[in-house]
Amino acid sequence: MRFQTDLTLGQYAPRQSFIHLLDPRTKMIILFILMGSVFFINRIECLILFLVGIILLYPVAHLRVGLAWNNIRAFFWLFLITICLHGFFTAGIPICKIPFTNWALSQEGLIRGLFYSIRMINFILLASLMTLTTSPMSLTDGLERLLNPFEKIGIPAHEIAMIMSISMRFIPILLEETERIRKAQVSRGADFEGNPIKKIQSLVPILIPLFLSAFRKANDLALAMDARCYRGGRGRTSFQKLIFTPRDGLAAGCTILFFIAILSFQKMFV
Repeated sequence: MRFQTDLTLGQYAPRQSFIHLLDPRTKMIILFILMGSVFFINRIECLILFLVGIILLYPVAHLRVGLAWNNIRAFFWLFLITICLHGFFTAGIPICKIPFTNWALSQEGLIRGLFYSIRMINFILLASLMTLTTSPMSLTDGLERLLNPFEKIGIPAHEIAMIMSISMRFIPILLEETERIRKAQVSRGADFEGNPIKKIQSLVPILIPLFLSAFRKANDLALAMDARCYRGGRGRTSFQKLIFTPRDGLAAGCTILFFIAILSFQKMFV
């Protein structure tokens, strides 16, 4: 059994690209627009075109396109389950049938499974691009600025931003810890190969140390924040001043035009 250690979701890659230099609030607004626009797309051809547009943003951000493939490969098992569930449980023209059963893979179900898998791929690549081009501090500051107006109705903007930032930061840490534990168990003679049932059983010697390590790291983080007199976000100032520039307006305008182009392309199939 192999773990995906090349997952870039939650990691930051410092560059001097056009996307990196955007205001974090602009990137978040664009992210919400693009993620929301995915729900308006109901044609698989348009989803594929949308996916190509996202992948082209990686070179614009001075990032390897291979990073996008790494993120997709890490969730391959989820896409396979989605395709199988829709393929076997959606009525339609049968493509192949499992012997000695009434289960058959339908053409409509296969297309629907691919549709939802591509939709998930779009979400994953958008989230990965966001974290790769935005530092955790900028992400926290930008989210806090966007949520500040909601503090008037009792929503703790700073706390929510801090929680989301810490959660994203813990993703690569937990992946590294998982790989370290796996190598330690292999050196002690653990066997992670075999049939699917054996592979599931072999997760136990990894999950238990991983949970203990996660709780230990969370406790260390809480003690470190307490030692630095962290008492919430009220009255705190930010070292980084966020300012909108013409670059942000250009990025927002291109995003809206891209969304309109996708919807126009979709109407051609109606």
